[in-house]
Amino acid sequence: MGEKKIMEPEKCAQSKRPVISEERKFAILFAATLLAARKLIDLDPYKPNMAKGFFVDRAIDDAVFILEKIDGRWPTTS
Repeated sequence: MGEKKIMEPEKCAQSKRPVISEERKFAILFAATLLAARKLIDLDPYKPNMAKGFFVDRAIDDAVFILEKIDGRWPTTS
């Protein structure tokens, strides 16, 4: 039988979120802004709308996906 592993919350939290450079964060922000703008432009800025958060979250996910595809096709060399 295998050895029983004890969950350590600190290590679990660290392993779920990879370290992202500031340049990559700005690239994701820029791409997400462009992706979200298409949906947000049609909304009335003076009316509360729960869809705003959804559109922004979706745009961030889409931007991360696109950047991961780019990184996979053209990996950085150090």
